[in-house]
Amino acid sequence: MRSYVLPVRYFLFLLLIIVAMVLAEFFASATSSESLIFVVTSPFANTIFGKIFDTLFLAVLILIFYTVGAYFIVSRMPDEASRFTAIRIFTVILLGLGLLLVLMEWVEDPAQIVLVLGIIWAAMVVALRDLIQNMVGSLTLLVTRMYRIGDRIQIKGVYGLVMDIGFFRTTMMQLDRESGDHPSGQIVTVPNGILFREVVMNTSRDLSVAGDEIRITLPFSADLPHARVVLLDVVHRHTREIQVQAAKEIEQLGDKKFLPSYETGPSVYLHIDDYQVLMVLKYFTSSTRRSEIKSRIIEEISRLIPEITKIDQ
Repeated sequence: MRSYVLPVRYFLFLLLIIVAMVLAEFFASATSSESLIFVVTSPFANTIFGKIFDTLFLAVLILIFYTVGAYFIVSRMPDEASRFTAIRIFTVILLGLGLLLVLMEWVEDPAQIVLVLGIIWAAMVVALRDLIQNMVGSLTLLVTRMYRIGDRIQIKGVYGLVMDIGFFRTTMMQLDRESGDHPSGQIVTVPNGILFREVVMNTSRDLSVAGDEIRITLPFSADLPHARVVLLDVVHRHTREIQVQAAKEIEQLGDKKFLPSYETGPSVYLHIDDYQVLMVLKYFTSSTRRSEIKSRIIEEISRLIPEITKIDQ
């Protein structure tokens, strides 16, 4: 499991600087030589040194807060993907808080702080509107868990595997749905603010199964009832366990949200297509093994084509 705790050297570096400043204070107080006092000035008597000391102390506190917060997030988040996203967002928020506290330390007049923050915020709203929207989108993803790292999603016409959810953008590996979700090698990044403008399709959030279909054209002379029985039998043999899993997951989803119960077994529908009969075979399959299962079904159906297309006596 990934470790999010900061190395000890971060704390040691800041503590060494603080100890050096404290030792300088004691050294300056203990000596009676004016020349030494002139060279080694007390950091606490000097306003600039005092503010530097306070800034370093705030940095130590931020590191401590990060360590405690990271431990809390890791212990509460159920999976690595959620922890990774939460840690990144928590880090940015903590850095923003630290910068605000440092600004309050160096600016004495609170009115000036409010004025500076107001100017900065107004400039960000005007010039960085999309950036702010992406930040809000990141927080929305963390709260709603619309999709997580490792999910297969389709957004703005791009279907892929979520590799990283940053504070501003989501990175995906584009997948080819027709070849069994085979990686295309193309890395796609989309701004998180797009969540408020586009429809997001998540194929692995609540269900590990997905619907699929196979289309077969037969002549009117074929024994259609017999063909239906043969096709359903083939699909049953390849998806029996998946049908049970689909029924279970749909029932669980219906307990959390409104979802009427429906049959999860395979079914066959007939249509007319260019003076032939089009048989559409619909069934539930595994989201991650969709192409593999479909290929096996088609291979077995191809061997049974002579039986399926025999003339009805």
